[in-house]
Formats: sequence, C-alpha cells, structure tokens
Amino acid sequence: MDFSQIRVMEHLAIDCPLSLRDFCDAMQQRFELPDFEFDAENETEWGLVEHEGIEYNVSRPFEVGTLQSWDQSVPEGCNVGVSLLVSQECPPTQDVEWGSATLVPHVAEGLADLFGSTVYHHRSWLGVGENVIRTKVFYPKSKQA
Repeated sequence: MDFSQIRVMEHLAIDCPLSLRDFCDAMQQRFELPDFEFDAENETEWGLVEHEGIEYNVSRPFEVGTLQSWDQSVPEGCNVGVSLLVSQECPPTQDVEWGSATLVPHVAEGLADLFGSTVYHHRSWLGVGENVIRTKVFYPKSKQA
C-alpha cells in the first residue's frame, strides 16, 4: 500500500516459533482472510494480504534482534512484527482512535489466544514523522488470572 493511501498503521509484535508461512496460515484461518502473498529480502521475509481496506503485513526477520534494530519500540524477545495498515478509503470512523480501541484489540487478542503468547501493541504510525509509542500488552486467555 502506498504511504499516501494509509490513514494509520498499527504495529504489533510477538514471539512465536512458527515459520512465517505457518504463522500466516494460522492468522488467515483465525481472521478469515484471503491468501497471503509472500516475499523476502536479505534481512527478512514477509507475508501480506489486504482485506476490507486493511493490509495485514507480517514480517519475520532471519536474525534475532532485527526488529528491535529497525524500531526501538519493539519489545525485546519479539521475533515477528505484525503491521495493520488502514487505508484512506476506509470509512472516516476508522481513524487512529478506532485503530487503537477496536482493530488492535481484535487482532492482538486473537493472536495472543491463537499462539498462546503475549502480543505487544508498541507503536501507531499517523503519518510521515508522526508516531505514538504504545505500551499495551495482550495476554492469551489461558494465561490470564
């Protein structure tokens, strides 16, 4: 998705031992998404899919610590980044408040339960040079009190 077409981008991170394809396959089934497209470069591999104006972009770098070197807001120990890109073409109500209050909890809680692992909402991108650091943590239901 072209950056000029993005209203907001939410960034999640998780530690998961699965391969990128297995992670994306499980995510596809959990959220009833179309098939992911896959690609790679020298530092990372990724899968992405667009559904109902939202791009789900999953990055799994080859080396431990790469996510943290790219983005200091990524918690230590996380090896998979999930970016949720909300298109400008989505209804105006799907804004930054909606992203943090509705989209992020839906996806993060789903991933936490699916993989039995903590999911971190660590950053919201609002535009070029405009970021909000987040510290919301989502735990799998099986590990909650």
